[in-house]
Amino acid sequence: MAGNIITIITKINKACDDLDFVSARVLIETNLLKLSEAKQYRLLNSNGRVLIKHVLADSKKETSENKITRNDLLTIKKINEYCSDFDISMLKRTLKSSFDLVQRDDILPLLNNDAKIILDNMGALLDVHQHQ
Repeated sequence: MAGNIITIITKINKACDDLDFVSARVLIETNLLKLSEAKQYRLLNSNGRVLIKHVLADSKKETSENKITRNDLLTIKKINEYCSDFDISMLKRTLKSSFDLVQRDDILPLLNNDAKIILDNMGALLDVHQHQ
């Protein structure tokens, strides 16, 4: 197994030396767990190290991005219902626990017109006019 990782590191170093960063990135992404260990990381050349830092930053950013969960969709459905029924007290209760949810850009298209108007007037939306 150690010989395999040395071969991969050699290929990454060569690809970086040849300025073939696409191939180097593919090799890094497919072997990220092995390469992120300190002893393998030291064997990479400077371009390879910079590239692996960039790939690690991208992978952390992708995993940290908010995905719409089933609970988020149910909350948005309830918010839409409360706004359509003009049930402000239940809307306020729901917003207490999910205020940051309605401020996300990816949630705005899921809100109905009543919800957009009421939430905008309440100051719960960041900039609804920009998205309409």
